[in-house]
Amino acid sequence: MKNEKPTNKEGQHHGLWEWYFSNGQLMDKGNYIKDGLWEIYHYNGNLFYKGYYINGKQDGPWEWYYNNGQLSSKKYYI
Repeated sequence: MKNEKPTNKEGQHHGLWEWYFSNGQLMDKGNYIKDGLWEIYHYNGNLFYKGYYINGKQDGPWEWYYNNGQLSSKKYYI
C-alpha cells in the first residue's frame, strides 16, 4: 500500500500524511507541519499514541496505549 504524501502547487509538502505498515495497516497519520492531532498505531492496527502539536511542539493531552488497546499512560504538555 502506498504512503500518502500530498504537496502544494509549489511542490512543498503539506496537509494530512498517512504512512502504512507492509501489511496494509495504518501506521501513523498527521499534519505534515505538525500542527493538530497526530496518531501512531501498533502493527496490529490498535492505537499506540495520540496527541496534539501546536507550532511543531507537543501541546495538550497525549495518551499512550498497549498493543491490546488498553490505555498505558497520559501526559499533558504545555
